[in-house]
Amino acid sequence: MGNFLKNKIAIMIVVLVVLLVTLSNQIIGKNDAGFYQVKQSAIAGKMSVINTPGMFLRWFAKLTTYQISDIQYFSKSSLDGGKRDSTNPIEVRFNDGGTAKVSGSLRYKLSLKPEDQLKIHEEYRADDVIKDSLIRQIITEALLQTSTLMKAEEVYSTRRSEFTAIAEAQIKEGIYDTYTEEYVKTNVEGNKFLEKIVKIKKDANNQPVIRKESAFKRYGIEIIQFTIKEIDFDPTIDALISKKKEAEQQKVVAKAAAEKAKQDAITSMEQGKAMIAKAKAAKEVEKIKAVTRAKQEKEVAELNATKLLAVAKLNKAAAAEDAEALLIKKDAEAKANKLLVQAGLTPLEKATIEKETKIRVAEELAKVKVPNIVINGGNGTGAGPLDALGIKMLMDINKELLKK
Repeated sequence: MGNFLKNKIAIMIVVLVVLLVTLSNQIIGKNDAGFYQVKQSAIAGKMSVINTPGMFLRWFAKLTTYQISDIQYFSKSSLDGGKRDSTNPIEVRFNDGGTAKVSGSLRYKLSLKPEDQLKIHEEYRADDVIKDSLIRQIITEALLQTSTLMKAEEVYSTRRSEFTAIAEAQIKEGIYDTYTEEYVKTNVEGNKFLEKIVKIKKDANNQPVIRKESAFKRYGIEIIQFTIKEIDFDPTIDALISKKKEAEQQKVVAKAAAEKAKQDAITSMEQGKAMIAKAKAAKEVEKIKAVTRAKQEKEVAELNATKLLAVAKLNKAAAAEDAEALLIKKDAEAKANKLLVQAGLTPLEKATIEKETKIRVAEELAKVKVPNIVINGGNGTGAGPLDALGIKMLMDINKELLKK
């Protein structure tokens, strides 16, 4: 009897241990870092949040685990988590009718406030549901709404960063309210067409009007990083963009060629101006040289003329002195002969003396070099009466000698 009781107790202890081991995870719970758990009690159904990492008493309560920070992919690449319905690229349509598949990712962080955690748990009940039915849907709606504001060509060329910024703002704040403006435009063929442009409504503070509040704002979800990695346009848009790209390249080449031609024309013009200036300078140099030569020749001529004038004056003075000396000499001889005649010369002797006297006078005068041209004065002075008388006598004698 004693052994039986002991065996029964041992069996009960083993069963209890096995039961405790089996049910331990229902009694004690564990929360890992980077996660939080929503605990719903087994009896009352009351819900609470376990935010701190470590062990806690579960007491058969239902637990739902959520990852605090996670990343949602929307990509065609398996390296970016693609190849699943919930991670495929998101297809959008732009306001010019063009379509594209947008690939990227969104890293987000759930709220750490218990009230936000319980609210999102009540509506979505699971972490995977939050990613697929909440996060992806919000990204999709924001991308679709943003694409209506732009043309595919604009997003490709100049508005890619603006597209990303507006999409991220709508994920965070909510979907913007919009309105449409219509413009009549003329194409390159001269045909008119109606263009519709979708714009964002603004409030009195020039802030976008929110038509639908974002679940991110409602549940306190924080955007850590939003990235658009690729926008894969449809073949029609790709062909249009390719043609425009080629046209832009041709435009750049043409502009460069025109600029080069312009610069070449400017260079030629400047070279022509330089050649003209060089030719003018050369002519100026020749002109200066010619003027200098003429001036020098003039000065030489004036110097020569001055020298000739001085020589002429000297010749004139010498001739006048010679003539005067000869006249004095001959006058003395004539007076001597006259005295001889008065002293009683015969008529024959008188005639002979007069003849010889004239001959000698003529011979002596012939030896005197008398200039044919006489220059009087100089240095601002005139000739005197004596000079004029002497010149007259010399010129008369010279004429008589020339007749002979």
